[in-house]
Formats: sequence, structure tokens, C-alpha cells
Amino acid sequence: MTLFFTVATINYLPFAVSLLDSAKKYHPDFEFCICLADYITDDEIERNELMNKYPIVQLHELGADEFDFITQNYNPMQLANCSKVLFAKYFLEQVHINQVIFCDSDTFFFGPLPKSTVNDHEIILSPHFTQPPSIDMKRQELEVLNAGLYNGGFFKLRKSAQAFRYIDWLRERSVKDCIYDFKRGYYGEQLWLNLVPLYFKDTFIERNEGVNVAYWNLHEREISEVNGSFFVNNTTPLSFFHYSGWDYFAPEEISKWALITSEMRPEIKPLLLKYHAALEANEYEHYIKKTNYYTSNNNLNKKSFFSALKKKYFKR
Repeated sequence: MTLFFTVATINYLPFAVSLLDSAKKYHPDFEFCICLADYITDDEIERNELMNKYPIVQLHELGADEFDFITQNYNPMQLANCSKVLFAKYFLEQVHINQVIFCDSDTFFFGPLPKSTVNDHEIILSPHFTQPPSIDMKRQELEVLNAGLYNGGFFKLRKSAQAFRYIDWLRERSVKDCIYDFKRGYYGEQLWLNLVPLYFKDTFIERNEGVNVAYWNLHEREISEVNGSFFVNNTTPLSFFHYSGWDYFAPEEISKWALITSEMRPEIKPLLLKYHAALEANEYEHYIKKTNYYTSNNNLNKKSFFSALKKKYFKR
């Protein structure tokens, strides 16, 4: 059985449900789960229609040794990113689950994953891009050199000895060191992914142009629509789009970080508006201001503690 999961905080629940709705349309045979890097009572879940659409596993249910540290010291983004590997291990340890597929909650499916992505390989990563941008867009390359060759917003792991070695390796390096500090070589869990193809021989780099389309690879991927279906570079079906940096209240803009604008690429607008409609239907404006149970009052809000934490990690 393939389990498809995403990690979200409560305020990102509309993103998570929209993603799973879109993925289930093309993969009805998968199991689906929302992993909550947050806390809510079982009674609240039972009373909430949106939270009843898919099974929810909460972070505290994993019994992870790192639980106290990460909930006391991280912001919501760090908490969500560092817990991906913990949830992956939790699922792969279940007898009936043969593999897991992860997507960040701010992604949306427009077609199925390639069959080879689903059926082959033990570890699959997605590169940010595979073709160089023009020299006037070299900032894209500089950002990837800083933030990692592979995007942590998508991966597949098939149950195997190698996959568990990979999980243990990444867990040791990224869960309690999920820090964002370019100067010292930290970018959450993502920079560690650069080493994965060297260390784990059955790692496959998914170069399919329809997978993980986002602002960072639009220089090599043009979108077209034919009879309601979307294609990349006229030939490859669009699997899913990653809306990193997209703003619900400026829905026709691709991303706050993009060098390419929707005026330059008007064919992207239908993807943006479809996503906006999905989030609106799933009560985005109701949820987005909700605070994270763990991070609203944790040590991150204590300046003296954060300074001590940085000194601990970054001793010269």
C-alpha cells in the first residue's frame, strides 16, 4: 500500500485538504493522511467537518525522542519541516504500508504522478531544476547553491533497509538542527539532501518536467492547456504545481520570490486561480490566523534562550 501524506499546522489545514483532494482524484488507490505539527483535541477533530475528511496523525502520537526539544524551540515552519522524516518513519514501520509519498501542503495536483515515480526506486528526490537559466536569472542558481539542489517539498521512500538507513541518517542531522542560517551552511533539512545520491545508491532524481513545477523552474517549463488538461513544454502532463511563496490575497502573482511574473507568463494564471478557488472552498480565511499550539509560547519567544541556542550550535 502507498501512503500519501503531508505535514501541516492547523492554520495550514485548508492547504493540506486541498492537496489531498487533488491527489486523491488521480490516485484513488492511495491511502491519505494529514500529519499535524500542532495539537488539537480529539473532540475538536470530531466536531470539525474539514478535519474529518482525512485521517489525522498528530506529532505527539509518534513518541519521538526529539518531541520536547522541537516543540519548545522551533517556529511552525521548522516544526513542520523537521517532522517530515519522523512521520515517514512512523508510517513505514506499519506492516501494511510499503511506501510513502510526501508533498508539502502548498502543492496541488493537476494529473497523476508518473508511473515510474510510483512503482520504481527506493528513494526519489526532486531537483529544483535541471537546465541552467539565462545569465540574467543567475540568482536562481545562487539560491539553489545556498538552499540545496533538491527540493524538500517532495519525496518518495519505499520500505527497505536502505530507506530506513536514510531516515536514520537524515533524522540525526536535521531534526534537532533544523536551522536556517545561510552563513553557516544550514537550511533546514534541505542542504543535507545534496549528499543523498552519494550515500544511498538507489536514489533516483526525478527529472520529469511535470513533477514539482514551481517558480524556481519556470525558466525551463512552459505550461499549456489542452481540453482542460495541462502540459509542460507541450508534451509532458503536469502532475503537480508547488505554490511556494504564493499569496492567497494576490492570487494572480506566481510567488513573492519569483523572478518571473504572471504578466510574463500569463499561461500560469489558470493554475493560480484554480488553487485560490480550492483554498477558498476549504475555508482558508477562517483558518489562516490560528496559532500553533506548541510555538505560540515556546522558547523561541525568549530572546535570551535563542541566543544561547545559537551559541550551542555555532561554536567557533
